Amino acid sequence: MDNDKPKMILVVDDEDDVRNYLRLALEDDGFEVTEAINGREALEAVKLRTPDLISLDLVMPEHSGAKFNRELQKNPDWAKIPVLVVTGHARDDQGRADFEELTMSGPGIYLEKPVKPVTYVAAVRKLLGMEESSKKVDPQGLKDEIKDSLESADPEALKKALDALRNK
Repeated sequence: MDNDKPKMILVVDDEDDVRNYLRLALEDDGFEVTEAINGREALEAVKLRTPDLISLDLVMPEHSGAKFNRELQKNPDWAKIPVLVVTGHARDDQGRADFEELTMSGPGIYLEKPVKPVTYVAAVRKLLGMEESSKKVDPQGLKDEIKDSLESADPEALKKALDALRNK
């Protein structure tokens, strides 16, 4: 970790296995993690201790990620907390409207599930303005992730990726 005191991340997701997976990836990189199963529980967690970053699912029962984010924005201190949207519903009818609302109002980084631990931790570090982890990069894991991403990428994203690879 870059400082003596680890950064605290609030992971908000209604799926136990996803929360555990994300928590383990963060803890393995030295972050402190607290969890919430929906936006209502997340709001209570923020009241108890303001996190350094929030990892937020969109579609959750009872209290969605978008609703939680709207409540965060009402408090000037909480509105400054970086939010990383981690969702499997960015492009479907279930989450598209909430996703567009969130990405237009602030969070500049989002990840689509399933997410690889290396990618997830790198996105968290980027939002926090931290250096990349000193852990070794797994080249095969990166290749596999690129292959997976290619299958769902839109043509414009594919063109940008090809241009970036050519200009390396």
